[in-house]
Amino acid sequence: MKLKEKANAFRFVCVPSATGPLIIPYKLERSSRVKRMHLQINCSQFVTLKMPLRGSEVQGTRFLQEHGEWIRQTMAKQPRVPRLREYIMKCPRLSLSGRWYGIQIRFQRGTCGYLIEDRKRLVSITLNPRGSSEQQLISVLRQIAGEYLPARLDYWARRIGVRYHGITIRDQRCRWGSCSETGGISLNWRLILIGPRLQDHVMLHELAHLRHFDHSPGFYRLLESLDPQSDKHASQLDNEASRVIYLGRTEP
Repeated sequence: MKLKEKANAFRFVCVPSATGPLIIPYKLERSSRVKRMHLQINCSQFVTLKMPLRGSEVQGTRFLQEHGEWIRQTMAKQPRVPRLREYIMKCPRLSLSGRWYGIQIRFQRGTCGYLIEDRKRLVSITLNPRGSSEQQLISVLRQIAGEYLPARLDYWARRIGVRYHGITIRDQRCRWGSCSETGGISLNWRLILIGPRLQDHVMLHELAHLRHFDHSPGFYRLLESLDPQSDKHASQLDNEASRVIYLGRTEP
């Protein structure tokens, strides 16, 4: 599932600016309520281009390039995306098995690792103080995602009555998940950082592709039958992207 798949996906464009050419990730949103093109910047990582339904992407690209310097200045003023360890300290919880689990972190010499107590809904993470806490957290959270996300996907597949052919937990740049034509499903490990209902929405989206490998009206009818609040959850996912999708990409 791409970010706000029903409306857009990330694209990239080179725009001129006072400091030289910049490669800008942007999302294209078309709407009947939009009468003329305009830009929206909610974080320092990407731009949203809003345009009328009949507007062409060529026109949109030209519009972005004409506003390259404004984009550079505006993005520079946005709050930076925090490192993963900073985010975890502020939001010490993970979404596992359809529920929030609290996080406890301790530092101890030796290898890093984790222990999950399902009854207490608690994740205890041990980090080596001599190593990079950022890289260790990335490694540990990816291991946890590899343990819990497949189990949750399997839970929903059984309930829906569909079969997928393999699952991979990946480090996608612009997707929460994806489904291949052969029925293989990939999920972004950062799904354990977003709310349980949003995580389930992504999984239901990908599983729905096993019956409708497109984004036709039939696909969205099926998705809405599986997740009656699918439109709301898609919108919330778009907001989560600015907070979560770039975590774990910075150097320690």
